[in-house]
Amino acid sequence: MGADFGVEIDLAVSPAEAWAVVGDPCGVPRWYPLYERCTLEGNVRTLERADGAVLVEELLTRDDDAMTYSYAVTAGLPLAEHEASFTVQPTGTGCRVVWRTHAVHEDPSIDMAERLVDRQREALEGLRDLLGG
Repeated sequence: MGADFGVEIDLAVSPAEAWAVVGDPCGVPRWYPLYERCTLEGNVRTLERADGAVLVEELLTRDDDAMTYSYAVTAGLPLAEHEASFTVQPTGTGCRVVWRTHAVHEDPSIDMAERLVDRQREALEGLRDLLGG
């Protein structure tokens, strides 16, 4: 089953402070504890997990002024389709980080939202812990 879903978190830091972390293509291991290492070659990001799993992603679009970028998982997970994005939006008291995902598993009976939403929320809490917001 394909899914379009999103998770978000409000942070009590400026949008620029959040974007400095979220917008860093290889900053993921700083706030998402599942990943230990990141390398970037051109628009290909490789994330390595503690258990040895490797995720390869293609960075698709980026707009620093709008504080947003999108990416697609191209290897490392059994996905038929994937595209996701991060956006940092200003709020009255800081900012909101929005993580939107479109994912279709190779096995159509697997609900990707059910599989990923809790993990993504935990990752965003790691962002809050890092930024103190």
